[in-house]
Amino acid sequence: MQTLIALLVLALGIWQLWVTKGAFTDLKKNGNEQTSYFIMNSLWSSLVMGIIFIIIALILLFGLDISIN
Repeated sequence: MQTLIALLVLALGIWQLWVTKGAFTDLKKNGNEQTSYFIMNSLWSSLVMGIIFIIIALILLFGLDISIN
C-alpha cells in the first residue's frame, strides 16, 4: 500500500513539474505588459510543490525514517 501511495505521489510531482514547465514556456512565448506580476510567484510555488511531492515519494519508496525532534 505504501508503494502505491509513493508511486501516486511521484506521478503527481512529475505532473506538477511538467505543468509548471508548460506554463513557464507559455509565459515566455505569450507574456506581455498585461501579464500579472504575480505569475512568477505562482510558478515558483508550483515548482516547490512538485519538488516536495517527489521528495515525499522517494522517502516513501525507500522507506526512509525521517523524524523531526
